[in-house]
Amino acid sequence: MKQLGRRGSCIAHCFFLIGFFVTGVNSLSALLSQSPSPMIQLVNQAVEISCTVKEESMENLGLYWLRKTERDEELEFIISSTSQLGKASYGHKISPDKFKMKRTQFQNYFTLSIANLDHTDSGVYYCMTATSIKQEYVFGNGTILSVVDFLPTTTIKPKTTKKKQQNVKKCKCKKISTTPVAGVSCSAVIWAPLSGLALMLMIGLYLLTSHTYRVYRRTYMYFRKYSPK
Repeated sequence: MKQLGRRGSCIAHCFFLIGFFVTGVNSLSALLSQSPSPMIQLVNQAVEISCTVKEESMENLGLYWLRKTERDEELEFIISSTSQLGKASYGHKISPDKFKMKRTQFQNYFTLSIANLDHTDSGVYYCMTATSIKQEYVFGNGTILSVVDFLPTTTIKPKTTKKKQQNVKKCKCKKISTTPVAGVSCSAVIWAPLSGLALMLMIGLYLLTSHTYRVYRRTYMYFRKYSPK
């Protein structure tokens, strides 16, 4: 395995600047897709970052992995593979036991494996492809890796704000009155027939009384006239 050293890191940094200012930002996410992003992992654990190549075969492409950490603002070259035989080149102070690269030709993607994570491995990792003929450099969208001592176990519940009730009037139900309400329609429809019926009963009673009295009077006079003395 060939060690590139500081020269390889400088070359990779130049590749990164060329990719952003020459090929444009839109081409970065269109041709290379990284996953997952972002990701959190514990110390002493291992992670794997994948990069899928779109719309182009990896046969004639050089494959690279780079990263940008908080302690170093410059882009750092990690590992590259320029042939299908799987031979890898490493950057300055990059351990082959810690970083490994794998390319899957038939599925058109390559991966970066990181073992024995520590806090210094936190940063943004970029995949990059380069063609040997056209000298075109394309970058992935980046994967943010955070190495922590403990994974978060508590979830923060979203705050719910109660809406203030403004000018809310309570509906008061009115009691239904049981007392009859006098009205024009009520006296005309109900009381008029009742009054007529009562008048007819009084007239009938008067006629019946008069007839009975006359019958009684005639009967009394008859028995008085013809009764023996």
